[in-house]
Amino acid sequence: MATRRVGVVLTSIGMQSVGLIAYVIVLAALGRWPTFEWALIPYAAVLSVIGIVSLAALYRAFAIGPIAVVSPVVASYAALTVILIVIFLGERLTTGQSIAIAVTFVGVAVASTDIRELRRTLGRPTEGVRIGFFATLGFAVWSAIFAVGVRETDGLALIVVQRAFSVVLLALFVVARGISLRPLAERRAFALISATGVLDTGANVLLALGIALGYASFVMTGSGAYPLIPALLAILVLRERLAPNQYVGVAVLVAGLVALGLQS
Repeated sequence: MATRRVGVVLTSIGMQSVGLIAYVIVLAALGRWPTFEWALIPYAAVLSVIGIVSLAALYRAFAIGPIAVVSPVVASYAALTVILIVIFLGERLTTGQSIAIAVTFVGVAVASTDIRELRRTLGRPTEGVRIGFFATLGFAVWSAIFAVGVRETDGLALIVVQRAFSVVLLALFVVARGISLRPLAERRAFALISATGVLDTGANVLLALGIALGYASFVMTGSGAYPLIPALLAILVLRERLAPNQYVGVAVLVAGLVALGLQS
């Protein structure tokens, strides 16, 4: 909703800025100021660039569509992330854990796809899907690098530096393109952007804490289950009716997560 009001660039710089400020305030208030070191810089810089480009690709892919195809394609990033983590972090999964992760990803794909809409859109141009694949690759690489960075440095500090890099890069882009910040003054738009920034930053903090405390592959599998949230909200709040296959997907997704929990 925020991007429709003020555009992708202003939404991005707004949410990144608000999220960073809120995060710094919370850290200071809790007396949990992280340890900063030079080793953070390469991780933060790379994560900022990949994150910005991947988000831009995601928004573009959804704009072009078809969403029925783009959505499950992008949702599959977590599966690729787990593969990269197994390769680069050397995590070893048991047969039961691997099966539980696979079941979860099947549930994610089915829950995020409306088969009826998919059938209607299969014959349309696939530029949006190609861009969606690019976004998927970007998110997977971002998540894997983030997991490595959290293991090698202070994850809480990494989030601060990475957000700061993103704000600077987006600010330079805004200045270079002469984009006005005036639309951000609109109250509803700013409220939406602020909420998004706080929630997004909070999600990254929880992700970092989870990776630091346990299997990164487990954490990324759980984070990839996000289609469950909008699906439940659509049913409970908006009174929407999902496609029959999506209800099956939600059930399979939950079963996979439960099985993974029993394996840990």
